[in-house]
Amino acid sequence: MTAEFQHPETHLLQADVRTVANLLSAAADLTLVVDYNDVIDDLSHNLDQLSSAGIPSWRGQPIEGVVRSSSRSTLKKMLRTARDGGSATRFDISHLLDGGRDLPIQYSAFKVGGDGQIVLLGRDLRVVAELQSRLLANRQSLEQNAKNQRQAEAHYRLLFETASEAIIIVDAASGKIREANPRAAAIVGFAGAGLSGRRLSALFDKHQQADVQAMLAAVLASGTPVTLSLSDGPNDRRLVLAAELFRAGDLRLIMVRVSEPDSAADLHAAPDLGLDSLVRNAAEGVLLTDDQGKVLWANESFLALAGLPLAAHAVGRSFGDFFEWSNIEQDVLLQNVRRHGRVQTFAGTVKGMNGQSTDVDLSAVAMLDRSPPGYGFVIRALSTEGARPGRGNSDLTRTAENLVEMIGRVPMKDLVRDTTDVIEKMCIEAALNLTGNNRASAARVLGLSRQALYLKMNKFGIASDEE
Repeated sequence: MTAEFQHPETHLLQADVRTVANLLSAAADLTLVVDYNDVIDDLSHNLDQLSSAGIPSWRGQPIEGVVRSSSRSTLKKMLRTARDGGSATRFDISHLLDGGRDLPIQYSAFKVGGDGQIVLLGRDLRVVAELQSRLLANRQSLEQNAKNQRQAEAHYRLLFETASEAIIIVDAASGKIREANPRAAAIVGFAGAGLSGRRLSALFDKHQQADVQAMLAAVLASGTPVTLSLSDGPNDRRLVLAAELFRAGDLRLIMVRVSEPDSAADLHAAPDLGLDSLVRNAAEGVLLTDDQGKVLWANESFLALAGLPLAAHAVGRSFGDFFEWSNIEQDVLLQNVRRHGRVQTFAGTVKGMNGQSTDVDLSAVAMLDRSPPGYGFVIRALSTEGARPGRGNSDLTRTAENLVEMIGRVPMKDLVRDTTDVIEKMCIEAALNLTGNNRASAARVLGLSRQALYLKMNKFGIASDEE
């Protein structure tokens, strides 16, 4: 709703032409005076210098020539409405500036005099257009995210429903079942829909319910996987429940895998020495990979180092994704494990999903005789004050002690040169040892060309020692 002046002929009678022009200029971001031939006679603007470049040249041009073709029908309607004496307000027109830039303006048109002259008062809509553009982009992003989420949920649902492994998802706080796949429902003897909302312990006999509740409490308290074996009735049907805690946003959930061990196979199985439990609950991180370095399994300690809530987030990824190698390439490490069967105290840094990095010592062993072949890695976190063991530390310590003794007797530039030589020699020896005396790999590890490496080896007498 608008409110107009009630007595302009009384109160504005003394306004001269210059005053009216100033009022029109101040009232709008862009003011155009258009004659009866739709040619721009005059204009004024309050736009910034960058936006107004080229606008003064509009004087004497047809107004249709300075608007985009998509706005011309709106322009004609606005001018026609104003000349017919109608209300010509809030017409959105897009002008074409130099360089192909748009200048969206919202005009109100007023007829002045009897010769068809029109005054256009325009408001800059770029801020509004920018907000609308951001709103549209955000809306499209939300729609795309929602689409991706629906697709992910559909994939998850398909995998969950068709999995051959029996899986039950339990709310950690209440102990009630949130989801169970058909395989789990078949094992425990319930229809799939009938499991949701039930307590997990209620699926089993009364004498087993306390053990099931204790298993859930142990998982919740320790955060580590817990396995429970149950015997069922006179048929001695045995079930194994493997529970594992994970997070889904703010929810803490427990994934329970239900299996029926083959009793006949168990009779001939090797005795359980507790090795599985030892590896799962070891303080050191343990990774098992295939022969290409793809993760097949990870224990809880490694998941904690890498900041992962669930082992499934590590499986299938390259083990190198979790490390920040200091110029040590993954293929060099695997090549040495493959050649020597094992690698000990390999220095590295684990990069966590939470942005934290942890210095570690890594040992690796080849397991090429199993099916499928692969590698095992043991990762031990280093304390912040602990130093990495190795010959280099003692050499550097002795070098530092020698430096102190030589101060005052040898110029500093000579001390720096000699110390640099010692460090370079140590780096070359370490790289050759790491790569099994493969000079091409050692050069790549050190970031040197082969020729530069050979020159330095000759300089320090390393080449002659090997030959």
